[in-house]
Amino acid sequence: MTSDLTAGLDPMFEHFMTRRPDNPAMRDAAVMWVFDDSGQFALPRFSIDAVGEHWDEPVVTLNMAVADGRVLRLWEWFPAQAGNGVNALGAGPLRFECIEPYRRWRFSFDGEARQSTTALEMTGHFGGDLVPLAFDVEAEMAEPPWLMGGLTAEAAKAMQAAGNALMGGVRYEQLCRVSGWVRLSGEERKISGTGMRVRRQGVRNMGGAPGHCQHSALFPSGRAFGANVFWPDANGISPFNEAFVIMADGRRLAARVAEAPWMHKLVPVGDQAPLVLETAEGRISIEATTVLKMFDHHLFEMADTSVLEQGVARYVWDGEETLGLIERCTLRSRLEGLHS
Repeated sequence: MTSDLTAGLDPMFEHFMTRRPDNPAMRDAAVMWVFDDSGQFALPRFSIDAVGEHWDEPVVTLNMAVADGRVLRLWEWFPAQAGNGVNALGAGPLRFECIEPYRRWRFSFDGEARQSTTALEMTGHFGGDLVPLAFDVEAEMAEPPWLMGGLTAEAAKAMQAAGNALMGGVRYEQLCRVSGWVRLSGEERKISGTGMRVRRQGVRNMGGAPGHCQHSALFPSGRAFGANVFWPDANGISPFNEAFVIMADGRRLAARVAEAPWMHKLVPVGDQAPLVLETAEGRISIEATTVLKMFDHHLFEMADTSVLEQGVARYVWDGEETLGLIERCTLRSRLEGLHS
Protein backbone atom coordinates (compact mmCIF):
# COMPACT_ATOMS: atom_id res chain seq x y z
CA MET A 1 0.00 0.00 0.00
CA THR A 2 1.15 3.55 -0.70
CA SER A 3 2.52 5.04 2.52
CA ASP A 4 0.99 8.51 1.96
CA LEU A 5 -2.70 8.16 1.19
CA THR A 6 -3.69 11.81 1.64
CA ALA A 7 -2.66 13.26 -1.77
CA GLY A 8 -1.90 16.38 0.25
CA LEU A 9 -5.52 16.83 1.36
CA ASP A 10 -6.29 18.05 4.87
CA PRO A 11 -7.72 15.31 7.14
CA MET A 12 -10.47 17.81 7.99
CA PHE A 13 -12.02 17.04 4.60
CA GLU A 14 -12.83 13.59 5.98
CA HIS A 15 -14.80 15.09 8.89
CA PHE A 16 -18.57 15.30 8.74
CA MET A 17 -20.39 18.54 9.49
CA THR A 18 -21.98 18.53 12.94
CA ARG A 19 -24.15 21.65 12.60
CA ARG A 20 -26.88 22.53 10.13
CA PRO A 21 -25.34 24.72 7.39
CA ASP A 22 -26.71 28.21 6.76
CA ASN A 23 -27.30 27.36 3.10
CA PRO A 24 -30.37 25.06 2.89
CA ALA A 25 -29.01 23.50 -0.33
CA MET A 26 -25.64 22.58 1.20
CA ARG A 27 -24.92 18.83 1.20
CA ASP A 28 -22.54 16.78 3.29
CA ALA A 29 -22.40 13.41 1.58
CA ALA A 30 -20.68 10.04 1.85
CA VAL A 31 -20.88 7.47 -0.95
CA MET A 32 -19.53 3.94 -1.36
CA TRP A 33 -19.40 1.27 -4.10
CA VAL A 34 -18.55 -2.38 -3.25
CA PHE A 35 -17.57 -5.08 -5.78
CA ASP A 36 -17.17 -8.67 -4.62
CA ASP A 37 -14.43 -10.54 -6.51
CA SER A 38 -16.84 -13.39 -7.28
CA GLY A 39 -18.93 -11.19 -9.56
CA GLN A 40 -22.03 -12.82 -8.05
CA PHE A 41 -23.22 -9.71 -6.22
CA ALA A 42 -22.29 -6.10 -5.60
CA LEU A 43 -23.40 -2.97 -3.83
CA PRO A 44 -23.11 -0.57 -6.78
CA ARG A 45 -23.55 2.60 -4.75
CA PHE A 46 -24.99 3.42 -1.35
CA SER A 47 -24.94 6.86 0.23
CA ILE A 48 -26.06 9.33 2.88
CA ASP A 49 -26.72 12.97 1.97
CA ALA A 50 -27.24 15.36 4.87
CA VAL A 51 -28.87 18.40 3.23
CA GLY A 52 -29.37 21.72 5.01
CA GLU A 53 -33.11 22.04 4.40
CA HIS A 54 -33.86 18.70 6.07
CA TRP A 55 -30.73 18.30 8.15
CA ASP A 56 -32.29 16.05 10.79
CA GLU A 57 -33.49 13.58 8.12
CA PRO A 58 -30.67 12.74 5.68
CA VAL A 59 -31.37 10.99 2.39
CA VAL A 60 -30.33 7.33 2.36
CA THR A 61 -29.86 5.54 -0.96
CA LEU A 62 -28.81 1.94 -1.54
CA ASN A 63 -28.36 -0.36 -4.53
CA MET A 64 -27.61 -4.07 -4.57
CA ALA A 65 -27.37 -6.30 -7.66
CA VAL A 66 -27.18 -10.10 -7.77
CA ALA A 67 -26.04 -12.28 -10.66
CA ASP A 68 -29.39 -14.11 -10.76
CA GLY A 69 -31.00 -10.86 -11.93
CA ARG A 70 -32.34 -9.58 -8.63
CA VAL A 71 -31.79 -5.94 -7.71
CA LEU A 72 -32.59 -4.09 -4.50
CA ARG A 73 -33.10 -0.39 -4.05
CA LEU A 74 -33.73 2.11 -1.27
CA TRP A 75 -34.18 5.89 -1.57
CA GLU A 76 -35.70 7.48 1.50
CA TRP A 77 -35.34 10.13 4.19
CA PHE A 78 -34.50 8.75 7.66
CA PRO A 79 -33.89 10.33 11.07
CA ALA A 80 -30.23 11.01 11.80
CA GLN A 81 -28.71 8.43 14.12
CA ALA A 82 -27.68 9.18 17.69
CA GLY A 83 -23.92 9.23 18.04
CA ASN A 84 -23.20 11.09 14.79
CA GLY A 85 -20.13 13.32 14.91
CA VAL A 86 -17.09 14.39 12.93
CA ASN A 87 -16.10 10.75 12.33
CA ALA A 88 -19.51 9.17 11.76
CA LEU A 89 -22.67 9.86 9.77
CA GLY A 90 -25.67 7.61 10.13
CA ALA A 91 -29.34 7.80 9.19
CA GLY A 92 -31.97 5.12 9.70
CA PRO A 93 -30.42 1.74 8.80
CA LEU A 94 -27.16 3.03 7.20
CA ARG A 95 -23.96 4.24 8.86
CA PHE A 96 -20.59 5.50 7.59
CA GLU A 97 -17.65 5.63 10.02
CA CYS A 98 -14.18 7.05 9.45
CA ILE A 99 -11.73 4.96 11.46
CA GLU A 100 -8.59 6.64 10.11
CA PRO A 101 -8.75 9.51 7.58
CA TYR A 102 -7.88 8.47 4.01
CA ARG A 103 -6.98 4.97 5.23
CA ARG A 104 -9.77 2.99 6.92
CA TRP A 105 -13.57 3.27 6.83
CA ARG A 106 -16.47 1.09 7.95
CA PHE A 107 -20.00 0.88 6.51
CA SER A 108 -23.01 -0.92 7.97
CA PHE A 109 -26.68 -1.37 7.10
CA ASP A 110 -29.53 -3.20 8.81
CA GLY A 111 -32.96 -2.68 7.34
CA GLU A 112 -35.06 -3.38 4.26
CA ALA A 113 -34.93 -2.61 0.54
CA ARG A 114 -37.35 -3.07 -2.35
CA GLN A 115 -36.55 -6.08 -4.52
CA SER A 116 -37.04 -6.11 -8.28
CA THR A 117 -35.06 -7.35 -11.29
CA THR A 118 -32.74 -5.79 -13.85
CA ALA A 119 -35.18 -6.78 -16.62
CA LEU A 120 -38.09 -5.02 -14.93
CA GLU A 121 -36.03 -1.91 -14.21
CA MET A 122 -35.04 -1.70 -17.87
CA THR A 123 -38.72 -1.24 -18.74
CA GLY A 124 -39.15 1.53 -16.17
CA HIS A 125 -40.88 -0.63 -13.57
CA PHE A 126 -40.74 0.88 -10.10
CA GLY A 127 -41.33 -0.79 -6.76
CA GLY A 128 -41.19 -4.32 -5.43
CA ASP A 129 -41.58 -6.12 -2.13
CA LEU A 130 -39.56 -5.06 0.88
CA VAL A 131 -37.01 -7.71 1.89
CA PRO A 132 -34.53 -7.75 4.79
CA LEU A 133 -30.97 -6.68 3.98
CA ALA A 134 -27.93 -6.15 6.18
CA PHE A 135 -24.19 -5.75 5.65
CA ASP A 136 -21.01 -4.81 7.45
CA VAL A 137 -18.01 -3.78 5.34
CA GLU A 138 -14.55 -2.52 6.21
CA ALA A 139 -12.47 -0.73 3.60
CA GLU A 140 -8.72 -0.26 3.51
CA MET A 141 -7.80 2.52 1.12
CA ALA A 142 -5.37 1.38 -1.57
CA GLU A 143 -4.57 4.61 -3.42
CA PRO A 144 -4.57 8.33 -2.62
CA PRO A 145 -7.81 10.21 -3.30
CA TRP A 146 -8.59 11.80 -6.65
CA LEU A 147 -9.79 15.36 -6.09
CA MET A 148 -12.11 16.41 -8.93
CA GLY A 149 -10.46 19.16 -10.95
CA GLY A 150 -7.18 18.66 -9.15
CA LEU A 151 -5.01 17.04 -11.83
CA THR A 152 -4.69 19.60 -14.61
CA ALA A 153 -5.28 23.30 -15.21
CA GLU A 154 -7.89 22.40 -17.83
CA ALA A 155 -9.84 20.26 -15.36
CA ALA A 156 -9.58 22.93 -12.66
CA LYS A 157 -11.02 25.53 -15.04
CA ALA A 158 -13.88 23.19 -16.01
CA MET A 159 -14.58 22.49 -12.35
CA GLN A 160 -14.87 26.19 -11.61
CA ALA A 161 -17.10 26.82 -14.64
CA ALA A 162 -19.57 23.93 -14.37
CA GLY A 163 -18.07 21.02 -12.52
CA ASN A 164 -18.74 22.29 -9.00
CA ALA A 165 -22.50 22.23 -9.54
CA LEU A 166 -22.43 18.91 -11.42
CA MET A 167 -20.14 17.24 -8.87
CA GLY A 168 -21.69 18.75 -5.75
CA GLY A 169 -18.85 21.01 -4.65
CA VAL A 170 -15.60 19.65 -3.25
CA ARG A 171 -15.54 15.99 -4.28
CA TYR A 172 -12.94 13.23 -4.22
CA GLU A 173 -12.86 9.50 -4.95
CA GLN A 174 -10.64 6.90 -3.34
CA LEU A 175 -10.13 3.29 -4.40
CA CYS A 176 -9.93 0.62 -1.72
CA ARG A 177 -10.00 -3.08 -0.90
CA VAL A 178 -12.98 -4.35 1.07
CA SER A 179 -13.98 -7.24 3.32
CA GLY A 180 -17.03 -8.14 5.35
CA TRP A 181 -20.42 -9.77 4.87
CA VAL A 182 -23.86 -9.16 3.42
CA ARG A 183 -27.10 -10.91 4.43
CA LEU A 184 -30.03 -10.89 2.00
CA SER A 185 -33.33 -12.51 2.99
CA GLY A 186 -31.51 -14.61 5.60
CA GLU A 187 -28.72 -15.80 3.28
CA GLU A 188 -25.30 -14.54 4.35
CA ARG A 189 -22.34 -14.15 1.99
CA LYS A 190 -18.77 -13.09 2.66
CA ILE A 191 -17.47 -9.99 0.88
CA SER A 192 -13.94 -9.83 -0.45
CA GLY A 193 -13.07 -7.44 -3.23
CA THR A 194 -12.58 -3.81 -4.10
CA GLY A 195 -14.52 -0.60 -3.75
CA MET A 196 -14.62 3.11 -4.44
CA ARG A 197 -15.42 5.71 -1.79
CA VAL A 198 -16.61 9.27 -2.40
CA ARG A 199 -16.76 12.29 -0.12
CA ARG A 200 -18.34 15.54 -1.25
CA GLN A 201 -19.46 18.77 0.35
CA GLY A 202 -21.23 21.58 -1.44
CA VAL A 203 -24.31 22.51 -3.44
CA ARG A 204 -25.30 20.05 -6.14
CA ASN A 205 -27.35 21.00 -9.18
CA MET A 206 -27.72 18.21 -11.73
CA GLY A 207 -30.81 19.65 -13.41
CA GLY A 208 -28.99 20.76 -16.55
CA ALA A 209 -26.56 17.86 -16.76
CA PRO A 210 -26.22 16.47 -20.31
CA GLY A 211 -25.48 12.89 -19.20
CA HIS A 212 -22.19 11.27 -18.28
CA CYS A 213 -19.93 8.22 -18.08
CA GLN A 214 -18.14 7.32 -14.85
CA HIS A 215 -15.65 4.46 -14.46
CA SER A 216 -13.08 3.29 -11.94
CA ALA A 217 -11.28 0.07 -11.10
CA LEU A 218 -8.42 -1.26 -8.98
CA PHE A 219 -6.44 -4.17 -10.45
CA PRO A 220 -4.67 -6.97 -8.51
CA SER A 221 -1.24 -5.57 -9.45
CA GLY A 222 -2.08 -2.17 -7.98
CA ARG A 223 -2.69 -0.51 -11.31
CA ALA A 224 -5.87 1.56 -11.31
CA PHE A 225 -7.84 4.18 -13.14
CA GLY A 226 -10.75 6.54 -12.71
CA ALA A 227 -12.67 8.61 -15.23
CA ASN A 228 -15.56 11.04 -15.22
CA VAL A 229 -16.80 12.70 -18.41
CA PHE A 230 -20.01 14.52 -19.35
CA TRP A 231 -21.66 14.39 -22.77
CA PRO A 232 -20.11 16.95 -25.13
CA ASP A 233 -22.19 19.73 -26.64
CA ALA A 234 -22.85 20.30 -30.34
CA ASN A 235 -19.33 21.66 -30.69
CA GLY A 236 -17.80 18.55 -29.13
CA ILE A 237 -16.93 20.31 -25.87
CA SER A 238 -17.63 18.51 -22.59
CA PRO A 239 -18.42 20.57 -19.47
CA PHE A 240 -16.09 18.24 -17.53
CA ASN A 241 -13.61 15.57 -18.63
CA GLU A 242 -10.99 14.26 -16.21
CA ALA A 243 -9.35 10.92 -15.55
CA PHE A 244 -6.25 9.37 -14.01
CA VAL A 245 -4.26 6.17 -14.30
CA ILE A 246 -1.94 4.53 -11.80
CA MET A 247 0.80 2.64 -13.56
CA ALA A 248 2.49 -0.61 -12.53
CA ASP A 249 5.38 1.36 -11.01
CA GLY A 250 2.98 3.37 -8.83
CA ARG A 251 3.06 6.61 -10.79
CA ARG A 252 -0.22 8.48 -11.12
CA LEU A 253 -0.75 10.20 -14.46
CA ALA A 254 -3.37 12.80 -15.25
CA ALA A 255 -5.58 11.77 -18.14
CA ARG A 256 -8.70 12.65 -20.08
CA VAL A 257 -11.30 10.46 -21.75
CA ALA A 258 -10.60 10.30 -25.48
CA GLU A 259 -13.33 7.74 -26.23
CA ALA A 260 -16.26 7.00 -23.91
CA PRO A 261 -18.87 4.19 -24.04
CA TRP A 262 -21.92 6.45 -24.11
CA MET A 263 -25.20 4.68 -23.36
CA HIS A 264 -27.42 4.90 -26.46
CA LYS A 265 -29.94 2.24 -25.46
CA LEU A 266 -30.90 0.16 -22.45
CA VAL A 267 -29.64 -3.41 -22.74
CA PRO A 268 -29.12 -6.37 -20.37
CA VAL A 269 -25.71 -7.21 -18.97
CA GLY A 270 -22.95 -8.41 -21.25
CA ASP A 271 -22.59 -5.39 -23.51
CA GLN A 272 -19.17 -3.95 -24.32
CA ALA A 273 -18.17 -0.60 -22.78
CA PRO A 274 -14.55 0.12 -23.80
CA LEU A 275 -12.89 3.43 -23.11
CA VAL A 276 -9.68 5.14 -24.19
CA LEU A 277 -7.75 7.38 -21.83
CA GLU A 278 -5.26 9.91 -23.10
CA THR A 279 -2.17 10.72 -21.02
CA ALA A 280 1.05 12.65 -21.62
CA GLU A 281 2.72 9.28 -22.25
CA GLY A 282 0.17 8.12 -24.84
CA ARG A 283 -3.23 6.50 -25.05
CA ILE A 284 -4.41 3.62 -22.88
CA SER A 285 -7.21 1.35 -24.10
CA ILE A 286 -9.26 -0.48 -21.49
CA GLU A 287 -11.82 -3.10 -22.49
CA ALA A 288 -14.98 -3.56 -20.44
CA THR A 289 -17.95 -5.93 -20.34
CA THR A 290 -20.90 -5.21 -18.06
CA VAL A 291 -21.55 -7.86 -15.40
CA LEU A 292 -24.29 -6.46 -13.12
CA LYS A 293 -26.72 -3.60 -13.79
CA MET A 294 -29.45 -1.47 -12.28
CA PHE A 295 -31.58 1.18 -14.02
CA ASP A 296 -33.16 4.22 -12.37
CA HIS A 297 -35.99 5.97 -14.24
CA HIS A 298 -37.62 7.62 -11.23
CA LEU A 299 -35.53 8.63 -8.21
CA PHE A 300 -32.24 10.31 -9.06
CA GLU A 301 -31.83 14.04 -9.62
CA MET A 302 -32.23 13.91 -13.43
CA ALA A 303 -35.03 11.33 -13.59
CA ASP A 304 -37.43 13.78 -15.23
CA THR A 305 -35.20 13.94 -18.33
CA SER A 306 -32.82 10.97 -18.17
CA VAL A 307 -32.23 7.32 -17.28
CA LEU A 308 -29.36 6.19 -15.04
CA GLU A 309 -27.45 2.90 -15.33
CA GLN A 310 -25.30 1.81 -12.37
CA GLY A 311 -23.44 -1.43 -12.01
CA VAL A 312 -20.30 -3.48 -12.37
CA ALA A 313 -18.03 -4.06 -15.34
CA ARG A 314 -15.20 -6.50 -15.92
CA TYR A 315 -12.27 -4.33 -17.03
CA VAL A 316 -9.26 -5.66 -18.95
CA TRP A 317 -6.07 -3.58 -19.21
CA ASP A 318 -3.26 -5.24 -21.16
CA GLY A 319 -4.57 -8.68 -20.21
CA GLU A 320 -5.06 -7.95 -16.50
CA GLU A 321 -8.67 -8.21 -15.29
CA THR A 322 -10.71 -6.82 -12.43
CA LEU A 323 -14.24 -5.78 -11.53
CA GLY A 324 -15.06 -2.11 -11.14
CA LEU A 325 -17.57 0.69 -11.29
CA ILE A 326 -19.62 1.69 -14.30
CA GLU A 327 -22.22 4.44 -14.23
CA ARG A 328 -23.86 5.99 -17.28
CA CYS A 329 -26.63 8.54 -17.58
CA THR A 330 -28.32 9.54 -20.84
CA LEU A 331 -31.09 11.95 -21.73
CA ARG A 332 -34.27 10.09 -22.70
CA SER A 333 -34.29 11.95 -26.01
CA ARG A 334 -30.98 10.26 -26.91
CA LEU A 335 -32.04 6.74 -25.98
CA GLU A 336 -33.34 4.43 -28.68
CA GLY A 337 -36.98 3.57 -28.00
CA LEU A 338 -37.45 6.19 -25.28
CA HIS A 339 -38.71 9.77 -25.40
CA SER A 340 -38.26 12.68 -23.01
